[in-house]
Amino acid sequence: MTTKDLQRSLPLFRDFLDRFTPHLVVDKRTESRKDRAEAYLRGLLLDAESTKTSESIALKVHGDASQVRMTQVFLGQSAWADEPLRGELISWVDAEIGADDGILIVDESGFPKCGDQSVGVARQYCGATGKIDHCQTGVFLAYASATDHTLLDERLYLPEDWATDAKRREEAGVPEGVVFRTKPELALELIRTVGPKVRHGWVTFDEGYGKDPAFLSGLEELDERYIGEVPKSFRGWLKRPDVEEPKSGPKGRPRRKARVKAGEPKPQTAEEIATALPASAWKRLRFREGTKGTQQAYFARIRIVVERDDLPGPEMWLVMERSCDQSPYVKYYISNAAVDGPLLEMVQAGHHRWPVEDCFLRGKQEVGMDDYEVRGWRGWHHHMTLVMMALWFLVLQKRRLGEKIQHGHDAA
Repeated sequence: MTTKDLQRSLPLFRDFLDRFTPHLVVDKRTESRKDRAEAYLRGLLLDAESTKTSESIALKVHGDASQVRMTQVFLGQSAWADEPLRGELISWVDAEIGADDGILIVDESGFPKCGDQSVGVARQYCGATGKIDHCQTGVFLAYASATDHTLLDERLYLPEDWATDAKRREEAGVPEGVVFRTKPELALELIRTVGPKVRHGWVTFDEGYGKDPAFLSGLEELDERYIGEVPKSFRGWLKRPDVEEPKSGPKGRPRRKARVKAGEPKPQTAEEIATALPASAWKRLRFREGTKGTQQAYFARIRIVVERDDLPGPEMWLVMERSCDQSPYVKYYISNAAVDGPLLEMVQAGHHRWPVEDCFLRGKQEVGMDDYEVRGWRGWHHHMTLVMMALWFLVLQKRRLGEKIQHGHDAA
């Protein structure tokens, strides 16, 4: 966004800030927070290709080197609460673009970092570099409807060696109540917190979350309808096997848990199930119009009893996708959709992860999502909250100017 663009949108920008101001300014002593937030948001929004550190933002917006330290303090040390701002954002998103068939999308994003002092930094898989790298990882929740899409909330992943290191926690300002949680646990917490506040009909995710039984059962407990990718090793039965309950063994000691009865079929992998399907089970479906044309593939689905802790769990849909390429790939999805749920609707929901990828792309290319230099817990969450606000402002600006969303955008 250029300075001219922002000037043209100044009334909208001021109304936008007014919506969040009550959560920033709580008394006379905190009145300056509004000006600081406005300046930081301006810095994030202006000049998409420029680097957007606290220093560069202060110099760009204020033109005064004396403001650099104040900007750094506002972002990394000032005690304003970021959760109420995200709560206001969620409420606004629901009112503006919310729909009963909206989709909550879980995904994570990596932020490469040097050194070992940035909170949560560790050698782990980093999507930004496509390899194991020194980075921080955030788990994010995006929202998409037929109208538009944006980010709603986030959680910083704190590796276990960080969570149990009292010295590092203190230096980074990690709150006492924060304990180690896996990425699927953080994702489930996001859905539990945000889900009741925004209209939606689906939750979707990649196989990093789909392979976690506790994540899937947690969604079921929340009564969320979902479809998400699972690995080819995901297992289930085509027919529910008989189970025998614990009973005393030959020496009088009872088994601790139930087990599948001897002689019952073993669970099959998703790959094995797909391989055994007849050709007639596969249907060619056109499921999305994208910038590269109509996207289509072959799909099949079958009801299976999923394996949970070596025992039969709930009955669900296993959806299989085979590409139309000469060397086809196969993807697998699991869904708790209704028995009579339309296949095309399931396929479209399962393929609707591109909006979160688009949010990450625009966040990093346009509003400085990965340009931060703060090291502490508070600064990371402050920055990400302001980035999500900036992304939402761009959505609102686009809507007010009457620009049409590219529903089939192919995000990198």
